[in-house]
Amino acid sequence: MLFVAAISLTFVGCNYEDDIDPPNYVSFEDDSMDLVVDEGSSASLEITVYAANETGSDRMVPLNVAGSSSLDPAAYTVPANVTIPANGNEATFTVEVSDTNISNAGESLVLSLGGDAELHTGNNISIDVTRNCPSNLEGTYTVLSSGSSTDAAPVNNPIEDFAYEVEVVKTGDKTYTISDGFAGLYIEWYCEAYGTCAEFEGNFRDVCGNLSGAWVGPFGSDVALTGTDNGDGTLTITWENGFGDTATSTYTKVE
Repeated sequence: MLFVAAISLTFVGCNYEDDIDPPNYVSFEDDSMDLVVDEGSSASLEITVYAANETGSDRMVPLNVAGSSSLDPAAYTVPANVTIPANGNEATFTVEVSDTNISNAGESLVLSLGGDAELHTGNNISIDVTRNCPSNLEGTYTVLSSGSSTDAAPVNNPIEDFAYEVEVVKTGDKTYTISDGFAGLYIEWYCEAYGTCAEFEGNFRDVCGNLSGAWVGPFGSDVALTGTDNGDGTLTITWENGFGDTATSTYTKVE
């Protein structure tokens, strides 16, 4: 009987889980989140904070904006604190962001949780903020191009205000193809000399009015396109190939 009692006491002595207090620890729900803001508008994001323990009174946890944030302070509203209610272990707060000085590359808003010696906090949260701009550039365009070739073959070189017509076709939310990415210049320059007499498709992506594209030309050279949507039915587009041929074009949409 004494042996059995000793075993019983041993097991009772090892059952200490109920005597351990959870740490006074709070953290964001994640290390990163995304927020998309429509052009000229605003958006909000609800973020949850979790605590490892529960207490009998409300806990007010400070919210801080980290210096590593790139988002303009005029663009966001962040509450000073988040309150975890008594006998609870989570709370939410809302971040408001407006389309104010958000670059086309996007911005970041980094938040941290404040605390004291008795409160341990988790990692910062980084909110990646991007703009959503409508893009409707498909259609028929008349094009005037001025440029130069580094090849000795073209006769009309350099060229000014070369007229051509292209079709711009939408292939995705912000992506397009151009029926001839060179707007007729390769045909003008290289048809007779090298038999390059067909249109060659180009492409571009529209990010809030900034255009960029890339493709491989008929001679195996990489072609890079840059440009802008001027907001008045015209596009300004520049392309350059790996040989140094380049041209700048004004695309005017045909109504």
